[in-house]
Amino acid sequence: MVKHILSFAWLLSLVGFHTYGQNFKIDTAQLSQYLGKYHEQNQFDGIALVAYKDSILFSKTYGYANNELKMPFNLATKFQIASLSKQFTAFGVLILEQENKLKTEDYVYHYLPKFPFKEIKIKHLMNHTSGLPNFVGTMWKDLDTTIVNGNKEMLLMLESNKYPLQWPPGSRWEYSDIGYCTLASVIEKASGMNFKEFMNESIFKPAEMTNTSAEFSTDYRAINDPELAIGYIYDSTNNKRLIAYESPSNSFIYWLGGFYGDGSIVSTVADLLKWDKALYQGNIIHPESLKKAMTPTTLNDGKLADAWGTSYGLGWFLYNSENFGSVQSHSGGHPGYSSRMTRCPDKDLSIILLSNLSIPEFWNLNILKELEKQQ
Repeated sequence: MVKHILSFAWLLSLVGFHTYGQNFKIDTAQLSQYLGKYHEQNQFDGIALVAYKDSILFSKTYGYANNELKMPFNLATKFQIASLSKQFTAFGVLILEQENKLKTEDYVYHYLPKFPFKEIKIKHLMNHTSGLPNFVGTMWKDLDTTIVNGNKEMLLMLESNKYPLQWPPGSRWEYSDIGYCTLASVIEKASGMNFKEFMNESIFKPAEMTNTSAEFSTDYRAINDPELAIGYIYDSTNNKRLIAYESPSNSFIYWLGGFYGDGSIVSTVADLLKWDKALYQGNIIHPESLKKAMTPTTLNDGKLADAWGTSYGLGWFLYNSENFGSVQSHSGGHPGYSSRMTRCPDKDLSIILLSNLSIPEFWNLNILKELEKQQ
C-alpha cells in the first residue's frame, strides 16, 4: 500500500502556515506508526494532519483515493465529511443571527409554518434536545425505498402528525440527524437562498474554501465529482476493499440520498485547515457566535446535557483534556467515509482526519489521545 508524506508547500503558502512549530513538538515517527497500524489492519485509508499555531507538525496519507486505479491522495482530493457537516449548518444559523435574520431562541414554526411541533426552538435542533421522533426507530420503516428521500419527504412525514415528540424540548439530549436537516430548511427560509448557495456565499467563499460544497445529496453517484475520493468498505472475508455503494447492505445510500444539512458537505483537508484558521480569526463567525457554539448545553432542569459522556454545544462535542485544555470535536461517518476534526483552542492545536474507508469503531482511532500519551 502507498504511504507517503504530502507536499504541503502549496497549502502552507495559501493559508499562512509554516512547517515547523516552536513551542509544541510531537513524535511524528510514533504518530506515523500509530496510524500505520490502523492502515495495515484495514481500518484507515486517507489523510491525517496535525497543526499548531502557524505550523503543520504532521501530515501523511495512507492508501489510495481510488484503489482500482491506484490513484494517490493529493491536496485536491475531496471527501464526504458526513456529520462533520453539522458544524457548518450550525454556523450558518449563527451567521443569520449575526445578520438579524433570525434568533436561535425563535420557534421553528415561525420559519416553517407547517412544522407541527410548536414548542421546538431553533436552538433545540442545534443542540439535539428537540425531542424529535427517532428517525431510524419510527420513521425509517415508512419511507418509500423506490425513490430518493430527503428533507422534503421528511418534513411531510413530520407534518402528518403520525410521529409524536419523544419528550418536551430541552428536557433530554438525543443525537438527531433530522434536526439538522430541518435546520437546513430554516436557513433556506430565513436567507431566501437554497442551502448550497447560502453556505457557499456565507461561509465557503469568505473562508476561501474553494474545494468545499454543500450538496443536496449524500449519494456519491449523485455528486459526480472526479475529485471526490471513492468510498470503500473492507471485506474481511475476501480481504479486499469494496466500493461502499455496491454492497447490498448499503442500499439505503440511494433511498436516503436526498437529505442535506446533517451530513452532505464535501471538503478537503486543506479547506478544513482554512476553516479552522477562519474560526480563530473571528471575521466570518464573530467571537460571540463562536462562544455560543462552544458553550455546553444546559437542559431545562439546569443540568448539563450528557452527550455520550461529553457535553454538546451547537454542532460540536465538548470536553476537557488534562494536557490540552478545552477540546472541541466532531466526527462523521457515512458508508465509505469517516472524518474527524478536533480543536484545542487553549493550545492552538488542531487535528483533521479524513478517510475514504468506513471505520466501524472510529472512536478507537483518536490522534488526540495518542498525542496525550506523548506529553
